[in-house]
Amino acid sequence: MAKIQVMDAHLANMIAAGEVVERPSGIVKELVENSLDAQATHIEIHVREGGMQEIAVIDNGEGMDEEDLKNAFKRHSTSKVSKAQDLSHIHTFGFRGEALPSIASVSIVNANSHDGQKGHEIVIDNGQEISFQRFARNKGTTVRITSLFSKVPARLKYIKNVRYEYSIIVDIVQKFAMSNPHVSFILMNDGAETFRTYGTGQLKDVFLQVFGPTIARDSKSFQGETFDFKIEGILALPQHNRANRYALWIYLNGRMVRIPKVQNAIIEAYKRYMPQGRFPIAVINITVDPHLVDVNVHPSKWEVRISKEEDLIQCVLNTIENSLNTTTVTARVFKEKPREEQVDFKQDLIETTPAPFVPVLKSEEETLSVTQEAVIELNHNSEETETDYEPIILEDLKVEEDIEDVESSRIEPLTVLSQMSGKYILAQGDQGLYIIDQHAAMERIRYEYYQSMLLHNQYPTQPLLMPVLLEGRQKALSRLGELIQIFNAVQIDIEPFDETSLIVREIPAWLKDADVKSFAEEILDTFEEEKTVDIESMRRLSIATLACHSSVRFNEYLSQEEMQQLIESLRRCEQPFHCPHGRPTLILMDHHSLEREFKR
Repeated sequence: MAKIQVMDAHLANMIAAGEVVERPSGIVKELVENSLDAQATHIEIHVREGGMQEIAVIDNGEGMDEEDLKNAFKRHSTSKVSKAQDLSHIHTFGFRGEALPSIASVSIVNANSHDGQKGHEIVIDNGQEISFQRFARNKGTTVRITSLFSKVPARLKYIKNVRYEYSIIVDIVQKFAMSNPHVSFILMNDGAETFRTYGTGQLKDVFLQVFGPTIARDSKSFQGETFDFKIEGILALPQHNRANRYALWIYLNGRMVRIPKVQNAIIEAYKRYMPQGRFPIAVINITVDPHLVDVNVHPSKWEVRISKEEDLIQCVLNTIENSLNTTTVTARVFKEKPREEQVDFKQDLIETTPAPFVPVLKSEEETLSVTQEAVIELNHNSEETETDYEPIILEDLKVEEDIEDVESSRIEPLTVLSQMSGKYILAQGDQGLYIIDQHAAMERIRYEYYQSMLLHNQYPTQPLLMPVLLEGRQKALSRLGELIQIFNAVQIDIEPFDETSLIVREIPAWLKDADVKSFAEEILDTFEEEKTVDIESMRRLSIATLACHSSVRFNEYLSQEEMQQLIESLRRCEQPFHCPHGRPTLILMDHHSLEREFKR
């Protein structure tokens, strides 16, 4: 007797269901995609017990006639692909013809549809058709799933608790809503509405519904394009960030996808403004000719392959960097009571509390690509519900009632009041009370000074009386050519001393007071951990590190005259509101906030 036999259709569908239908959210994804392919403009999703008891998707799409409704539940039946060439220009979400038969093989399905002429209903119990009959309803389709995995109990052990399963469904529905702002979505959980969009066609309206008014207010649209790619979306400003990548939403021709390299490009663009270990909130849709995309990689269709991917990555990086660089903001103080916003159903997974604010840089020349060693490390407690900082929007953003507008990119004239703890300068201006971080302020002053010196290249180098020896640097020596380029970019002469050490013999005259050894060690540490090095980014990092090592420190007490001089020097800076590493140089307690705190 032959050992190899052809599987019957039901068994094949159950195996396929293992990849297509891993959990209730997978069913929601497949059914909503079908509704969108049917040109629906209104979609309702009803779930009970996290989708384990019931899932129903109701739409007002084109509907199906009698024959199509029957064929829809037959494996490899599809209206999207009829010949091999069609796979190279897929414009729809579904095309494999696997989803509905796979779902029907592990559940009880009740589906009814009306194509504008007649309505019909089909009932399928774990792959077996139970009934097919006429059905009265409006144009559109409803698919109702019950008894999921009842005959595949092994699958149930991979299902988490009901709340977790529902959180994934919410995530899926919100992602669909974001990429389809022209469609109104309603999500019902155990009979209660939990999410709704209105189909206005405006991405910003959906962004507001998903992320809430505070983040929506502190966000901006962006777009960019190359010959092959067009990208557009919304970026939240850096003070609103997450502890993981879940808020990086990427779409390809409207299809939600996972493209790790695009995620990394977005993170890289934000890195100079964001504390270590934090991730931005961003929505990006990539439009590309379908011929350049292979979506037939996995049945779940989350993974894709893209031709000219490196061009896309560079487009994403440049566009987002330029978008962030066009906004200048500074920080404000006072704890605010948390505002009621859209509920985040992944509270167990995603920290929603904004991190202390890191201002956005304004000019590309003044930006700094900061590696992990150069970024300030901040401790974020996921249990916090308040934050110490809330942004003041200086330009290019809508000003709300509780946000004070600063009229120019320069700081107003200030009068020094006092110094606190040898760390902060207290000063008064027309807008209120300023608290200035003396170390961050001096870093900014030194950074722009060093930039100017390098730009004009007017100062000669000078030999060090005692050359600086840097030992134990075998890893750096293995990439000596790149290393020399980095140090030469800041006019420092470095060379091998022996097989394991480097030596600095000359520095520019304007660096005579800097801590050259500490600076060089820090740059080498960064260099050794980077797989690839952008010379310009490292040059900027080098200048920022030099500025840090030659600046006024915490616990250094200054005279009244020294404090006033520091403020005046900061006011003359091109970018006075942040240090080169992205930390704020000052915060403002405006009159309104003071009066509010004192219950005036």
